[in-house]
Amino acid sequence: MNLHEKCLLKYLKNPDELSYSTDVLKLNNFILEKQFLMKNFIAKSSSFHYTEITK
Repeated sequence: MNLHEKCLLKYLKNPDELSYSTDVLKLNNFILEKQFLMKNFIAKSSSFHYTEITK
C-alpha cells in the first residue's frame, strides 16, 4: 500500500478529519493568495512616481 492509499484509507475511516483538513487547506490557500497579491501587486503599484511637467 503506497502513501496515497494510506491517506485515502485514513480519511475513509474518519471522514470528519477530511472536512477539517479541507477547511484548513482552504484557509491556507486564501492566506497564501493574499500574501502573493500584496507582495506582487500592491507593493509594486505603490512604487510608481508621478511628475508634473509644466509648460
